[in-house]
This record gives sequence, structure tokens and C-alpha cells, in this order.
Amino acid sequence: MGRTVTRRELLRMGTGLAGGAAVGLCSLGASMPTPRATDAYGVWFAAAEAAKARGDWASMEAALLRALRQGAGDEYAWRSLAWAQMLQGKWRDSLTSARRNVARNGETSWSLAQLYESAMAAGDVPLARRALDAELRLPAANRDRGLAAERAAFRAATHRTLYELSWQLKPAEYQLQSGEVVINTPYRRHVWQSASLRVEGARTCRTEAIDGRDVMFVDAGGAEEVTLRARVTHQPAVRGGAFAERTTGPGCPPSMTSLLGRFRNRVDYDPSDPELLKVVKPLADGRPGERVQAILDWIAANIRYEDGYPDDLASILKSRKGVCHHQSNLMVAMCRAAGVPALVAHGVRLPSGEATFTDVVASHGWVEVYLDSRWVGVEPLNPHSLRAFGSGCLAVDATGHGVGNDHFEMYTPDGRRIEGIQGVPVSGTARILD
Repeated sequence: MGRTVTRRELLRMGTGLAGGAAVGLCSLGASMPTPRATDAYGVWFAAAEAAKARGDWASMEAALLRALRQGAGDEYAWRSLAWAQMLQGKWRDSLTSARRNVARNGETSWSLAQLYESAMAAGDVPLARRALDAELRLPAANRDRGLAAERAAFRAATHRTLYELSWQLKPAEYQLQSGEVVINTPYRRHVWQSASLRVEGARTCRTEAIDGRDVMFVDAGGAEEVTLRARVTHQPAVRGGAFAERTTGPGCPPSMTSLLGRFRNRVDYDPSDPELLKVVKPLADGRPGERVQAILDWIAANIRYEDGYPDDLASILKSRKGVCHHQSNLMVAMCRAAGVPALVAHGVRLPSGEATFTDVVASHGWVEVYLDSRWVGVEPLNPHSLRAFGSGCLAVDATGHGVGNDHFEMYTPDGRRIEGIQGVPVSGTARILD
């Protein structure tokens, strides 16, 4: 799948809690104030600071709660509590703490910024908007930081993004089959994506829907280079923490039971594998969306992003390491084992928000799950992606419709191999639509 992107890059590109850019509020500005180590409040506050430094949000929350039992706590302490709860997916607690912070300590840029983040994690878009609007009305004395990043993230999370994209294709680098180059292109219509495509510099070009893919047949007519252009619109989704709890039904209608079985993505994956079932069994309770969220949380806690490891199921479970396609294949197998239909999605990770980019090579894989009679995008590298899925995942394929539906071995009905464009540099612009 070419170059993959790291968990940190994905969060920076915009797959975070707010569906745009997850702003780590405790990491902005000064660190925690130096505690008074001689009193109980100071001791627990110091413990919270140490937990924050090692990324242990549960221990940070626990220490802050102990500290706040010893003293009233200031704005920073309550904001930090809401932030630690948010990063654990405790969206109700986070929203309660953020509201309590505003009520106890008043409206400032910092307190309203955390209220915005907690509201987005909860899926309460109107409250998030009100928090940002309230910050604009603050007197100068209470505006202790700017919220430009949050406002940009909010727009990216709640508005469609229009991408104008171009790829420079060299026909000599592709297999000539019956006089044509055969490539799979971005989906013209998909879960969150609509696109129009055209090719410049070729003699002829046509696009056909084949086996759930959009496939382009290009007769370059001897041209050394042709340009594929795409105008793509992405619709982000802020679903919030309650989404998983609201999902209904068994998770798989009878017509889709085939999407609970084995699939192939270069190698075979079997959801009935005994070692996999040992992992999935404790995660398979509750509503379908709750199972998906439990799987996302398990992957975040147990799988480390690291390249250079085999991508078969047994190896992933043993090493607990892998990049995007390892984690996506594993998640699909886990979801199917938990009774939720799932597919491995393939494409390119584009910048989100307003951007201009040149020669981006960010081949990527993620997951689509079937919840409440619709397909939903999730990012195995981001445990918060069921709550908010942002723009930027340019979909070209979704693998898993049976063992023969392999992204790495795609063919037309007449036996021609379908080649991909994921490794080809893409340039373009991203613009948020009002």
C-alpha cells in the first residue's frame, strides 16, 4: 500500500476528537503549576502531572479527582480533568467536568476551548458552536488565548471539503493490456465521497463500475504522460460518544452474513481463528457500535505502530505491531468475529481543512463497519474515530466481499489486471465549503 502514515500524522491531519484537529489542551501553554508538595492537594496534583507526562490518562484522572477532594481546584485543574476524561472516551464525564469548570471558574478562552472539545467528543455540535461563539464575546481580560485552531477544526468537522486533485501518470510504467492502461480510481460515489473524474492528454478514456470498484480504461495514444484530474467532495461526520450506545439490532442482517466470514487482503484472514476469538470474546458484549468501540480501544492499547512485520493474522497477534494495513486487517477480522460486518478500505490520506499540497504519497488503509443499516468509516489508528470521522480519506477500494475480493489482485471480467494509483504522487488543494 506504499507509504503509510503514523498515528501522530493522522491526528495532525485531522482525524481527532473534534473530527478536525484534536487540540491537546493540556499540552498548550504552560505545564501544570508547581504543586505545594506539603499538602494533600499538591501531592495528588503532582501525581496527575507525572501521569500526564507518561500519557496515562486514567491515572491522571484518578489523581485529579483525589486532588479535587482535598481542595476546590482552579480552572486549570478542572480543565485538565475534562481533558483526561475526554482522551479516555469518557465523554459524559468530560462534558460534565467542562461544564462544571465554566460554572465554577467562569468563562475564559481556556475553559470554553475545553467545553468545545468535550462537546465535540459528545457529539453535541450546537453546544460546541455556542462555546466558540461565547469566546468571541468575552472581555479582553478573559481572552487568555486565541481559538483560531478550534474554529478551523470546527469548520473542517462540520462542513464538506472540496478537493481538486491531479495525478501525472506515465503509461510506460503500467502494463499495456489490449491497448489500454487499466487502473482503479477514486470512487465516484461512496459512503462519504462523491467525485467526478477526467483524463487529459489521452486518446480515449472511459470509467466502468466493476465488482464494487470504479475502473478507468485509458488509451494514451502514444502520449508519454497523461493527467488524471478529480474533483472530490468529502462529507465528515461528528457522531459523538452516544452513537455507539444508540446502535441497534444484532449488527448483521441476514443478507450480509458473508461479510462475517473469511476474507483475503494479500493473505487470508479467518475471523474464526481460535487465538483471535480469545481476544475478541471480552469485547463482543453490548450493542454493535459498542463492540466496534471496544475493538478500537483494544487496538489503541495493545498494537504499536511499527513497520517491518508480517501481516498475517497469527503474526500480528503475536508481535502486537504493525502499520495501517496490519491494523486495518486485524480490525476487520475482529469486527467480523464480534458479529459486525466490516471491510478494509484503501486509498490516500489527504490533508484536511484548507490546504495546498504537492506530490503527496500517503497510501493508507482504514476500515468500514456496517452499523444501523449504513456503512461507517473508522480509523484503527485513532480510537476516537467512531465518534468523529473527518475529511481526508480518499477512498479507491473496499476489500472483503468474499475470499476472492483481494485489493492486491484485482481483475476485470475479461482477465485484465487492475492496477492502482495509490503510490502515485497526488497534488491539489482542499477547500472547506460553506
